[in-house]
Amino acid sequence: MIYQLDFAKVKKFVEKNGSYTYRRTQNTFVLPFPTREPERVKFSNGFGSIIGAVLRTLNGEKLEFNKDQDTLSLILEEGKFDDKETEKIFQLFVENELHEIENANISRIQYLRNVPFIDDKSERKGEKELFHFFYDSFIRDNEEEFIEIFESMESSDLLSEIINVSISEEEKGFAPQYKLLFQKLRESFLADVRTMATNPAFCVQHLTDLALHYCFIAMGQTIIQTNKFTKANYEQLHRVVFIIQSESGSKWRDFYNEGFRLLKEEVKEFLAHEHVLNLLGNNTFTEGDNWYYTDYAKYFSDKDSNDEAQFVKSIYQWINEEYATYFTNTEEVPYKGQTLDEAFRDLNLTVRKNVQTAPNSRYVLAFESIATKFYRKSGGPLGNILALNLHQLLMLVAVSVGKRGNKLELNKLWVEIEKRGVFLDKYSKIEVVKILDNLNYLDKKSDSGDAQYVKSIL
Repeated sequence: MIYQLDFAKVKKFVEKNGSYTYRRTQNTFVLPFPTREPERVKFSNGFGSIIGAVLRTLNGEKLEFNKDQDTLSLILEEGKFDDKETEKIFQLFVENELHEIENANISRIQYLRNVPFIDDKSERKGEKELFHFFYDSFIRDNEEEFIEIFESMESSDLLSEIINVSISEEEKGFAPQYKLLFQKLRESFLADVRTMATNPAFCVQHLTDLALHYCFIAMGQTIIQTNKFTKANYEQLHRVVFIIQSESGSKWRDFYNEGFRLLKEEVKEFLAHEHVLNLLGNNTFTEGDNWYYTDYAKYFSDKDSNDEAQFVKSIYQWINEEYATYFTNTEEVPYKGQTLDEAFRDLNLTVRKNVQTAPNSRYVLAFESIATKFYRKSGGPLGNILALNLHQLLMLVAVSVGKRGNKLELNKLWVEIEKRGVFLDKYSKIEVVKILDNLNYLDKKSDSGDAQYVKSIL
């Protein structure tokens, strides 16, 4: 077998009307960030639109649901009224309930199915892409488990039956696009939803926030680990430090260099990875889609060293003979027996020099806007700080400790929170202890006088 880039395939992939384009999402789907501003998600409903689509999909219903006059008319047509006044009162009631649901003010799990995507067509496209990333990453491989969990939480009431009249017909399934690199995150999310479901009211209140949290952590970790090329470690989360909103920040604290600043630095050139990974997929040997740098490293670890060298050599040949024809300022990068990792780094460095500033900045902003929308604390001269508010903190503590009656040793709480992508320095841990103590979620000491325990919030 020949192990090299297929130059003809690459040309077909990158070229449009004789010009080079930085295409992506052909062979590898990495992150759901748009490069066009109108498609950036504003999260006016938080993460409710995404979870609404998840529940409709699990229920075999149409992906998109929009509350409009046809929806209301359909509900009214199913009703029987004594007079026009009764019908008008009922109409006002349903309009109000649909409005509350549309704005993600939810009291029952089944109502989440009626939270629609945003009305704006461009932003809706961004929401749908975010849905696909979340669904493929956290839901798809465990669909039956989630169906069982959510069905156990449903309760029958008149309003549910009324609103369900408006649910659209069944829709055929859609093919997977994304893959989650962090299997332990997927397992942890399922376990946390199962834990929260033991208290349905708590789950309804916090499910969208939990899903958003896991989605954000998965995105940030994907960015950080992909930047490590073949050295990425998907078994262990990279340390990203948060603080608590009620704290004051200082430049010497861990969060300053390992929090928002870290993510901002890691994502600023990331669009080039999206293109490079898709470019590399146009080769003569790939056996599957969604290959990352580590997939190539693993593949060639079982091959003869000459096979890897052949592929590496073709990368440098493509840079010098093909890419340079589109960008005449390209510096020659001679092949000198480089490793696979070095070849990937050289390829990435070469192509990112010509990524246009505008689409790259919009791509970056799509990620940063999630951080600033949901995790931002203004640090004044320190800039934006990655922080947990009280609501987010208690949610993470709740799923870490577990169901009602459980207790968790305090020093194990930090381990559990880190499993969910949140790292805290010693000062933030002191703040968390104060908060839990004030809320009476902390058992002072064990009989031995040593350990402290966190009580179940559920």
